[in-house]
Amino acid sequence: MKQTLIRQATLYDGTGSMPFAADVLIEGETIQKIAKAIAPEAIDGEVEIVEAQGLALAPGFIDTHSHSDLEVLRHPQMRHVIAQGITTEIIGQDGSTVAPVHDGIVKELADNMAPLSGVVERPYWWRSYGQYLSEIRKAQPCTRIEGLAGHGTIRMYVMGNDNRKPSPAELQRMKELTAQCMEEGARGISFGLIYPPGSYAETEELTEICKTVAAYDGIAMVHMRNEQDRLLQSIDEMACVARQSGIRMHISHLKALGMRNWGKVREALEKLEEVRSEGIDITFDQYPYAATCTGLKVVVPPWAYEGGEQGFQARLLNAGEYRRIAEETQEEIAKRGGAEQIMIGTVATEENRWMEGLRLSEIAARRGQQPADAVLSILQEEGPSVVAIYFSISEEDVETVMQSPLHCVCTDGIVGAHPHPRAYGAFAQVLGHYCRERGILRLEDAIRKMTSEPARRLRLWDRGLLRQGMSADLVLFDPATVTNINSYTEPKKSPEGFAGVWVAGRRRL
Repeated sequence: MKQTLIRQATLYDGTGSMPFAADVLIEGETIQKIAKAIAPEAIDGEVEIVEAQGLALAPGFIDTHSHSDLEVLRHPQMRHVIAQGITTEIIGQDGSTVAPVHDGIVKELADNMAPLSGVVERPYWWRSYGQYLSEIRKAQPCTRIEGLAGHGTIRMYVMGNDNRKPSPAELQRMKELTAQCMEEGARGISFGLIYPPGSYAETEELTEICKTVAAYDGIAMVHMRNEQDRLLQSIDEMACVARQSGIRMHISHLKALGMRNWGKVREALEKLEEVRSEGIDITFDQYPYAATCTGLKVVVPPWAYEGGEQGFQARLLNAGEYRRIAEETQEEIAKRGGAEQIMIGTVATEENRWMEGLRLSEIAARRGQQPADAVLSILQEEGPSVVAIYFSISEEDVETVMQSPLHCVCTDGIVGAHPHPRAYGAFAQVLGHYCRERGILRLEDAIRKMTSEPARRLRLWDRGLLRQGMSADLVLFDPATVTNINSYTEPKKSPEGFAGVWVAGRRRL
């Protein structure tokens, strides 16, 4: 059995406690021993020795919000993940999962997934959630993958893209599918309440689905209905769902979008603390950037997507409906800071590749269009897979949210031709910029938010701490030099300062 001895590292054990110097012995997939000194000659069999003086050793980082659902099949080496110390990713976010699926919705589901997870070269070849997880195991990714069941996908499975309340029979079928996903390995449910068809669900529907998940001690991770003017009301809705269902609630990427909402995160944090005082377990995560990233289609009103992509494209050909869509799209562009604050990240066609990395204002000017018309014509030409970056968050808000004890770190990473830099550098951004340079967090606390705290929330009891008998998911880095070197113009650069990453005892970096 392979053994590795990491000598005289400074151990940050994941609890937030003060670090200490020690040796760590890995045997097979687990941490065999932690001691002040372990003599190599006292170890039976061959052992690889890693000298780690001056370096920090921590549990492997857990990314609570990832969009690697298909990337894990396309590129199982997951280099952009490993290179920033992530050893576990939580996929199936924003209500959008690639399973369960049936023959009648394969294409429509792939269209829905494209902006968040990209595409694969052939139609989805699994059907149940368990079959999809089996495909991941076959791919043997370098990272550990845990998943959520997507409410939007389950709703599409039962109701298609209809914008209406489910019948009692439909709701029961959705609950049965949710239970099946939990039985097959899902850690909880995700909601994407700005993404059709999940956005069509009312609070009562969400509550009923959560009751099913709560019976399995699962978690609900939610992209709330509104992160702008109605941020606080959206938190109220999630608190109501948690209160009535008994589920553990986790808000994805807490933020306030648009300049007129900057500062509102303080009220949001106060509200979350009030909810917790009732005994409700509600938490959140955050990516450490002042720009968001998702599909370009989010600036289009959700009603325009009733009937899915086909319904949307048909409405664009109706002059009256087109004008209404364009007007509401322009309003949403303005709320997000205007066309100059939106960057096109990834497109599908070679003809429009020139747009990648450019602001919407520049693209609209080149095309001789108003911004809303440019958006709609791009979506006509490209379909749903266009990814955009939105510069609409206050840096002060980022730091305020980060300091909350309810906070943990995520990437919300969407890979593509021109991704948001968070996909490659979010964890290094926290360690280097916000811990060392800005002093926003103590290193011990930042590591807790990356390790034991997300493990607790996801009930991943075999990882997140440096303890004998735990899984040997480890990251070795230099606190003095770890840094994120990528940017919005060059997003695919890997961070510096990481010296080693082990996943279940296997060295991956």
